[in-house]
Parts: sequence; structure tokens; C-alpha cells
Amino acid sequence: MKRHFLNLILLLSLFFIFHFPQTNAQGWEANYGGVMLQGFYWDGFSDSRWSRMEMQADELSSYFDLIWVPQSGYCGGGSQMGYMPLYYFQQNSSFGTEAELRSMIQAFKTKGVGVIEDVVINHRGNVSNWVDFPAETYKGVTYQMTSTDICKDDDGDATLNWANSNGYSLSANNDTGEGWSGARDLDHRSENVNKCVKAYLDYLLNDLGYVGFRYDMVKGYSASYTADYNNYSKPQFSVGECWDNTSTIRKWINGTKLAGVPQSAAFDFQFRYRVRDAINQNNWTRLSADSEDTSGKPLVFDADYRRYAVTFVENHDTERRPGAEQDPIKADTLAANAYLLAMPGTPCIFYKHWLQAKGDIKRMISARKLAGIHNQSSYEVKVSNMSYYAIETTGTNGKLICVVGKTPAAYTVPSGYTEILTGSDFKYYLNDALVEQWNTTLEAIVAEEEAHKTDFTAHTATIYCRDELGWTRMNYYIWDSNNNTQLNGGWPGKQITDQKEINGYKWYYQTFDISADNYYVNIVFSTGTGSPQTVDVTEISEDKFYVIKSTQTGGKYIVEEDAATSQLHRADVNRDGKVDINDVVAIINTMAGGTTYKTTSDVNGDVSIDINDVVSVINTMAGK
Repeated sequence: MKRHFLNLILLLSLFFIFHFPQTNAQGWEANYGGVMLQGFYWDGFSDSRWSRMEMQADELSSYFDLIWVPQSGYCGGGSQMGYMPLYYFQQNSSFGTEAELRSMIQAFKTKGVGVIEDVVINHRGNVSNWVDFPAETYKGVTYQMTSTDICKDDDGDATLNWANSNGYSLSANNDTGEGWSGARDLDHRSENVNKCVKAYLDYLLNDLGYVGFRYDMVKGYSASYTADYNNYSKPQFSVGECWDNTSTIRKWINGTKLAGVPQSAAFDFQFRYRVRDAINQNNWTRLSADSEDTSGKPLVFDADYRRYAVTFVENHDTERRPGAEQDPIKADTLAANAYLLAMPGTPCIFYKHWLQAKGDIKRMISARKLAGIHNQSSYEVKVSNMSYYAIETTGTNGKLICVVGKTPAAYTVPSGYTEILTGSDFKYYLNDALVEQWNTTLEAIVAEEEAHKTDFTAHTATIYCRDELGWTRMNYYIWDSNNNTQLNGGWPGKQITDQKEINGYKWYYQTFDISADNYYVNIVFSTGTGSPQTVDVTEISEDKFYVIKSTQTGGKYIVEEDAATSQLHRADVNRDGKVDINDVVAIINTMAGGTTYKTTSDVNGDVSIDINDVVSVINTMAGK
């Protein structure tokens, strides 16, 4: 009888779990030891292309557990970062196609890494006038917002005045948060807005495969809607951009509560500002807690909210940009990241910092994880003075001491600790019990770095172009992967006059030096004074032949690679203008150790020079 009773209790429990889902699922895991990467920077379209991110999946998955990517929906063409959303269910963006997006998400998922979508639902762009939105059909249901889904007080009544003058109506409700004049502020009280947003979030999680959301500009609407949306869609992770003081951030987190439980984490902006001030003011006491500074005290300092603190030191809104100073950390980015990765909370590494200092950051992340530091770990300030600052953080496996500042070597290390890392203005010490494991970890990092090294040889890349439109002038606007440096000056770049006849066509061309294995250039072709123009063509590090087609997307002409000419050109290993036995000889000489044609002998592009390249040349000679 007792067994039957227990079975009945189990069945009833399962019934309630599946038929009455819990409404208090938290927006961030407790004791979470993961590290997040912000996988983009402003205008970093090339470095953050879905295909390029997927190529790095092996390396990134060894260190990061979450990757936050730009809003991936179609924004109407052109180079857009995603913060002017237009389409929810069309996923071809400035970062790649929907197929590439799905492939990237799946590649990371296979390796145990979750991808976080940048969700922009405070506002939305329009199709053809001030108040119209696209109609989109998903799973047989058509979703379309209308003018009555726009807040009544949008743009300080400017939208209302336009609507009244043009025969449209807006919502009867004012905004539930701060306004933003860049696009139409959505009325989240609207049932239609709720319906569209919830379908969109479900699509992101259960169709595209994202694991969570980074909500943009959450001060633009009531926190209760974030709670409602998360309760409906059930993301594994949720973090809001509540760009304000800690009192306001804490209030926002509390505003997402359901049944007394927060439904989202938040970025710890005051953590970032403390780090900025310590470095820019050369006063490392700025990292300390100040009992009187409640609004400026970082969220991670509060043990009750530490779990919900996503810490960072730089992002796309604070970084230095070409032509815009912004509000960057001006030095000591290694020290900033060392402190970030030694503290509790969930650290989010800025992509530029990762690209610039992979080796150091890999080691910092590995030390954090070896010690078992998580988002709710405890820590103790050991020293706080103008010259340096030291903390000891206790993880589930051991302890890590981080010292940052101008004189970190001045810190007297307690017994039982060993220095494991040192760099520009920082030092890491692990408790002795972990040192043997650290040495093993370090050997694995070095081996992994060696495995990712490529046998790179500096070379040139020539960009060839012809058009099908009869342009009488050809401009090359070029920027590179090194801080988006403009190589031909500002828009529309440089007029190209050099031409060469290849494969029966005349091609404009310009040659560039490729000095590193991660260096490449990007281009936009145009005529006249810059209009009309083509779409962006990105990540060029070898000779390419491009044809400007007569079709357009978003008002810009598309560009296709001329595969036949490219094949002929690659097979012309000695660059004498023809493909013959001399090219086969050139490859064989390279295989034997010769260097004259080393940069052109990899005919099939598989990053090795072997008999397969000889076969490729012979096939080209045979017309295959």
C-alpha cells in the first residue's frame, strides 16, 4: 500500500511539473562559474561575421561558456549593428546569412557553449513612413505591429503630431519607461506587441537555438515586461542593459521578480566605472567599497545581488572608436581584465580585448576556473592604496589572489601562495595546493596555442574588379582589420585607374600587403563621387576577382566572385599569365623546400602544399 501511495505522489508531482510550469525560474544560474564573451565591437562586421565566429569555435569553447552576439535580424540593408530592428523573423544581417547564423549557433552548442542574442524590443524601425511595420509570417501565423502599437508620447509627441496630420492613430498609452528618439518606442501594454515579442523570443530560443537574451535599453519599458517575457519564453540566461547607478539597477532587477524571484541579471555598470576611474585617475583605491557611496557601489559588492551581476570593463558603447573618443579605459586593459576575472559575478570579456591579448586572457580565465570562482564567490580586500590593490577570492577548489596597480610587486604575498601569472600592472597567485594542477593546465594552454599557429608568410593580396553596369569610374574604399584603418582615405576612397586583361576581361586592380595571419582588408566599390555603390565585401587576404552585378539589395549593388577567373589565377603559380607545366614545377620546387612561390603554391586553399595542388593545376590545364 505504501509503495502505491509513493507512486501516486510521484505521478502527481510529474503532472504538476509538466502541466503547471514553474513561474519562478531565475534569469541567471546560482554559483555559475561560466565566463561570457561579448563577441563584437562597434562596426566590427568582419571580425564578428557568423562564419568567422564559427571558425573560432574550437578555440573559444576552450575558455568561454557564453557568447553574446549582435541582434541578428534584418534591419533593412546596409551595414547595421542591429540596434534599429526592423524584421524579427528574417535573419539575414550585416553579420551573415540565416544559414550561417544557424550553423554558428549549432557549432557552439555542440561544443557546450551557449549563444546569447542581443534582443532589442524597446523600439523598432519602420518600412516606408514614420509608423508602419513589416508583416511577417511564421509557422502559418502573420505578425504585424501597427501604428496603435506606438507609445502615445513617442519622440516627445512628434510622432503623434505626424500621425494626426497623416491619418494615423497611436496607442492611448504613454511609455512605461524612458523614451528614445531614434525609432518608434513600442507600447508593451499592447496585446499585439506582447504577441509579436513573445513569438519572436520563442523563435530565437526554440528555432534558431539561442540559450538566452541580452535585453537592450531596458530602462525604456517597465521591468515587469521583462519578467513576463522571460516567464513565457524560459531563457536559460537573461541579462538587462540598465545603464545607470547601482540603486537603479537593483530596482530594475527587483522589478523583474515573479513570486519574489528575479527573472533577469543585469550588467554591473558601476563595476566598470570603478575600474575606469582607478586606471584613468591612477588611483587604485577607486576599486574599494565606500559605505557612503550606495548608488556607485558595484552590484557585485552586494552578496544578495552578486548572483545577478554581469561584470565588464569595456563594451561597444564605451570603447574608443575611429573619430569618436567615447569613454574608454585609456591604459592597463590587462590589469582591468585580471581584476574582472578574479572577482565574483559573471565576467563578460570585450571582444577587442580578447583579440588583442588572447594569451594573457586565456591564462586568467583558466586560473579563475581552476580555483572554482563563480558568480557568488566571496572575496576579501587585502590591500587598497593609490599604487596597488589586492583581493583574495575564494572558489570551490581554492583561492586566487589578484594584485593590480602600478606597483603590484610591492604586495607582500602570504605564505601558502605561488605566483602563476604576471603582466602589465597585474599579478596572480594561487594557493599552493593548486599549483601542480596549474602547471598541467598551463602545458595544455601552450599546446593548444601551438596547435593554432599557422605557417604564415607575409604576402600581397590583389583585389580585381569589373562591373556589368558600364561604370566609367571605379572607386575602392578600403578599411582593414586593424582598428578599421582606412587605407584609401575617407569615402568614397581612391579612384582606381590601373587595369589588367585576364581571361578575356579588363579588370581594375589594387594590391595590398598582408602582414599577419589574422590581417585582412574589406572593400566597397563605387562610381562617381560615391553613388551608386556596392554592398560591403569583407575579409580579403588573398587575390580575389569580383564582378559588380546589376541586381541590388537595400539599394546597393551585389558583388559576386568570378570563380572561373579565380581558378585560372590560382593555378598560375608563377604568375606569368598562363597555366602550364612550369606551374607544376613551381609547386614541386616549393614542396622540396623552395620559397620563391611559397605564397602562391597552395592552389586549392587547404593551407597545405602537396600533390593535391599539383592535381589542381593539371585539372585547370585540362579545362576542368
